[in-house]
Amino acid sequence: MANRGEHIHHGYFLRPEDTKETAQVQLIELLLQLSSLSRGSNVLDVGCGIGGTTRYLAREYGCSVTGITISGTQVQMARNSTAKENGVGTLVGTEYYTLGDGKVRFLELDAEKMGGYFHEAPNDTVFDAVWISEVMSHLPKKELFFRNAFSVLSNGGKLIIADWFKAEQLSSAEMKANIEPIEGG
Repeated sequence: MANRGEHIHHGYFLRPEDTKETAQVQLIELLLQLSSLSRGSNVLDVGCGIGGTTRYLAREYGCSVTGITISGTQVQMARNSTAKENGVGTLVGTEYYTLGDGKVRFLELDAEKMGGYFHEAPNDTVFDAVWISEVMSHLPKKELFFRNAFSVLSNGGKLIIADWFKAEQLSSAEMKANIEPIEGG
């Protein structure tokens, strides 16, 4: 099971006694089941945060995973957590680090610029899957994200999306009960 506190996304609760950490891993497992992502796939984790899902896909499914986030602080946190898991010092640079049968790397990169980055030499890379969990609301140009995502996917590659969206015309009671706790309102 993944280390506690390494995910910053929502969870998929199956039982009332599930912890937040258990539910977060269950959400990853649900997405893996629904997407039929093959073991050992080359995955781009967009908006990887502190790298919990990136490391999970490498460690548990032998994937080669590139995690990208616009936050340099999150990149450093992800690298530090990877180093701690590997029992080594601080990790720097853009090279891959082994986790289980897989490997990870973390890059500070804007999702809206990823197409250009991955198609420039020596980075010319295509992915079997683009994974994006709870990041869409942070992207001002969603159409640009989709164009970039499809440009870096291999032929037959998978776009795996998990997100939540606020319905229009919610009553004030629905807003108070369901949306304000999430948005911090």
